[in-house]
Amino acid sequence: MLSSANINVAETLQKFKDRGIAVGFIVPTETGLNKSIMDAHDNLRRFLSKHGIHDYEEQSQGTDNKKILPTLLFSSNEVLETSTSLYRPETKSGDPRIWIYKLGGFANPGDLIAVAATEQRLVAINCSQSDLNNLLSPTNQDLMKLFPISAREISDAANKLLEMLSEVSRQGFIKTMRAGDTGVGYTLETLLGIEANSKKTPDYNGIELKSSRTSKAGNKQSTVFSQVPNWKLSNLKGSKDILNKHGRFNSSKGRDQLYHEISCTKLNSYDLQLELKDDWEELRQIYLPDGNKERKETDVVWQMDKLIERVEEKHQETMWVSAETRGKQSDEEFWYTAAKHTTGLDPTALPILLEAGSMTVHYLIKRTPSGAAKDQGYLFKLAPKYLPILFANSVTYNLTRR
Repeated sequence: MLSSANINVAETLQKFKDRGIAVGFIVPTETGLNKSIMDAHDNLRRFLSKHGIHDYEEQSQGTDNKKILPTLLFSSNEVLETSTSLYRPETKSGDPRIWIYKLGGFANPGDLIAVAATEQRLVAINCSQSDLNNLLSPTNQDLMKLFPISAREISDAANKLLEMLSEVSRQGFIKTMRAGDTGVGYTLETLLGIEANSKKTPDYNGIELKSSRTSKAGNKQSTVFSQVPNWKLSNLKGSKDILNKHGRFNSSKGRDQLYHEISCTKLNSYDLQLELKDDWEELRQIYLPDGNKERKETDVVWQMDKLIERVEEKHQETMWVSAETRGKQSDEEFWYTAAKHTTGLDPTALPILLEAGSMTVHYLIKRTPSGAAKDQGYLFKLAPKYLPILFANSVTYNLTRR
């Protein structure tokens, strides 16, 4: 799995995104290099299918149905003409396999291999043994021929929204129209004449509008989407079950509650953690009492395809607006200074960001006076600096200069 890579996967993906190249990743193991075989994990299969390269679901088992694609392999300072096989063996259930011929002589166990595609061939890049800054530079003619840089078009609706946002920005600091966390979004939508939207549909002519306060540290998270677990697949069957098992009494509020962030990379103080199932088809929230892995319990499950579908539904086109702030509570003021325009989801990025701990899940569950449990959604949050990784295209605009 990608967690065994010897370099940071999320940061590497960002470099390809900045260059406008869509990639999937594989990490060869020692056994795989020795046997010339690698698993085509769920995330790689999703990438190959989305970009029209190969669909394992439609491939029959056996060597007669193997697909061979010409491939350029970049490793260190070398470029090698080779080929890649995509197949499903006759053994077991035909688990999807991939192999880049001659990779064994150009990669070590744990190296991160990026896979991209042109109309004519696959392109494989050993990211661990290559100078990516030089390789992905627009001055590198080898990659420029394969992946020319094209201008990014912007929709008429996005242009109009940017003009409206710039007009708001020129007003400088504006007093909040609602105290509290939601003030930054409510105030902007009111200034734009957009009615508050609690539905799943976009806010402005097909464009979702998201607002947040600028964080000096640059790592304050924003909610990207909300998605309840698949209760049928989960051991805990609802918010009340989660609260009963993990909630704690808050004396100042006089109630049981569970307000906590959960990550794939570490246990939180409630001994809760996220994990991706080996094939990345599921995200699970697990419980490790006192950190004991032998006592691991799986509480709830999300299916990865559903999470990807939710982001695609919510954020086909989104304007992420950030505001500088001053003052507090009802006297808080906002100056909307920047907007990040994103289009299209990169489905391979979501599990990578989760596994890297860049995206986390937030429980916001409390006990009501009647004894029931009320949640504010199961929030998937991400720091703004990681947004370009999640989406296919991302452009940032300085609203103060438009």
